Amino acid sequence: MAAPKRPNLMGLVESKARPPEPAAPSPQAEQSRPEVEPPAAGPSDLKTMQVRVNRAGWLEMSRLAQDRDVPLETLMVEAFNDVLTKHRKPPVVERRQPVKK
Repeated sequence: MAAPKRPNLMGLVESKARPPEPAAPSPQAEQSRPEVEPPAAGPSDLKTMQVRVNRAGWLEMSRLAQDRDVPLETLMVEAFNDVLTKHRKPPVVERRQPVKK
């Protein structure tokens, strides 16, 4: 006895409308483009980053955070901004703000 044929599920999926791809800017347009301020930071602007490091690195970073009496997250934000600065990018990484209740 043959197994019943399964229906194609793609017919049940609604296609998502995608915005058209923007055209690549010309080199002249890029040079004349003014600096744009990033949007104001808010709760929806936060993204989670997970970093896996070796035990020795984690211990040293944890000890440094304790010695400086700052959270480990503060040291990580400082390190991310140092890397951005090293590569001539604006240091825009900010630590999340505590939620006020």
